[in-house]
Amino acid sequence: MNIGFIGTGHMAGSLLRAIARQGCHRFYVNDHNKEKIDALKAEIMGVEETDYEGLLSGSEFVFLGVKPTDLKPLLEEISTYTSNAIFVSMAAGFATREILDVLGDVPLIRIMPNTPVLVGKGITFAAYHKVDEISRKAFEGIMKATGSLYEIEEAKMDAVSVLTGSTPAYLDYFVDALAQFGESVGFSKEEATEYVLKMAEGTIALDMASDKSPIELGREVCSPGGSTIEGVRVLENEGFQDIVKKAAEASYKKTKKMK
Repeated sequence: MNIGFIGTGHMAGSLLRAIARQGCHRFYVNDHNKEKIDALKAEIMGVEETDYEGLLSGSEFVFLGVKPTDLKPLLEEISTYTSNAIFVSMAAGFATREILDVLGDVPLIRIMPNTPVLVGKGITFAAYHKVDEISRKAFEGIMKATGSLYEIEEAKMDAVSVLTGSTPAYLDYFVDALAQFGESVGFSKEEATEYVLKMAEGTIALDMASDKSPIELGREVCSPGGSTIEGVRVLENEGFQDIVKKAAEASYKKTKKMK
């Protein structure tokens, strides 16, 4: 399959690298940053740099991987070319109708992926417009290499962009905070980080395998009068859950304003 990428930044580049592991695609790419393209060409077979006309005419799917602030100018420029491709937008805050207002009533998939797509453990949400069943199956096929794919009503897209898109950053900050504690009690930063990540990996695996809720499992770790409950009381007293919810609300409000 021929797949186009306009913009090869962190998220788009992660998707491309994951999809490329399937080993059966050709990629047409365009990016103002030549270093990013050169890196992809050196790393992945089947990557070819081309102009908008060649990319749009030669691709079955075209991923729009530019920043939200750059999307409208890009749409206005590529709207002058003829294409039978299905467009895939990953720009936070841009509704399908806003994209179609510029491109016309073209087939479009609006997606919201997260960074773990790079290692095949991501979660991507998709809302479809004028995409037939055959093309949906083709899209699902190429996205298998990136992790899980869920169809969702577009009205919820901004919410999941925070729930699963922004929150890997929150988790990374949490991991780093624990690793800093590990350093303070005698471990190297590398050792402490590895231990905390292994803990997180195991905890998440247990949560996913259990019929109990995460909070129920968390309470089971807390023995009365034990050390864990002492730490949990600090989290509760400092408003840990409220802080996390406020962070998510701030990200959500920002997403609503992005254009």
